[in-house]
Amino acid sequence: MTRRVNFALLALAAGCVPELATESESETATTEAATDPGTATTGDAPTTGEPAQCETFAQYRIDVQAEPNGLHYRADEQRLYIADDDNNRVLVRDEDGTIAVFAEIANPSNDPGSDGLGDLDFAADGTLFVPRFGFGMPGLGAIFQVAPGGAPEAIAGVNDEWRRVGLDYDDARGLLWVSTYSRDADDVYTGWIAGVDPVAGVETMLLGGLSKPVGIAVLGDTLFVGDQAQRQVFKVDLTAATPALTLVSDEFESLDLMETTPDGALLVLSYDTANSAGHVYRVTAEGAITTVAQGDWEPRGIAFDGVSRIFVSARDTQQIVVMPAC
Repeated sequence: MTRRVNFALLALAAGCVPELATESESETATTEAATDPGTATTGDAPTTGEPAQCETFAQYRIDVQAEPNGLHYRADEQRLYIADDDNNRVLVRDEDGTIAVFAEIANPSNDPGSDGLGDLDFAADGTLFVPRFGFGMPGLGAIFQVAPGGAPEAIAGVNDEWRRVGLDYDDARGLLWVSTYSRDADDVYTGWIAGVDPVAGVETMLLGGLSKPVGIAVLGDTLFVGDQAQRQVFKVDLTAATPALTLVSDEFESLDLMETTPDGALLVLSYDTANSAGHVYRVTAEGAITTVAQGDWEPRGIAFDGVSRIFVSARDTQQIVVMPAC
């Protein structure tokens, strides 16, 4: 999700863990923050006016009547896109709470629990990308693209037995970076980072050495990936003659999807199984870790509006938790 952002870089404060509130108590204030004329946009469109400022608020939840996984907030539209894992749909939610179906993804098994959708990302031209997980079953693994005003189309050249959850589109290179893995009969995971050219329909391995990669994000010439099974976050220099994994941190349990921030850091999801607590951490490229938020939810997907709000999919609740970025 390469973004060109023209607002002041915001600092995500450590330890900002407000109490949970209802949507009605908080959404008016956050909508005002999102509609500030300095809000970031996707693509190269300039912003006008003073930069928007981060405003704190109490955590609250949005009911979406779906099983949310991947999320993506388009600041240029002020809309939240949601991968519905139960019904193989991409939903879109406006700031007034209206939810509509943006795209219906093919469901060849006729059992969404066996197909499933993962992360969401947009190219600068407005094309949406989403992976269909497939659980390693022949014919089910796929990556779909949805051009503006078009119907979902499976990208050619993608192995239909590989498992994929995280992806991020690199506008500078015209490639999708995808966290990819397989699982054998003995439950041994083998993972790698794949590059997918959606135009040529070619999928290639960038590098291996992973177990179960899930979250992935590109920021300039640096690619970040989180290995759920190994509790590790790595970075990769995409300009290197021979790209290699460099360890950023190995301190996270049950990593999931991730998001970048304008100042070159990551928002990383983690779940503490012993205490049934979800966490959002801020991780710098140098490995400094601070806590942004935590709560009684198991996180899956994450999105950031570029100003004040972080959105996190809460597993098995049909809800999205909204929390302050400051």
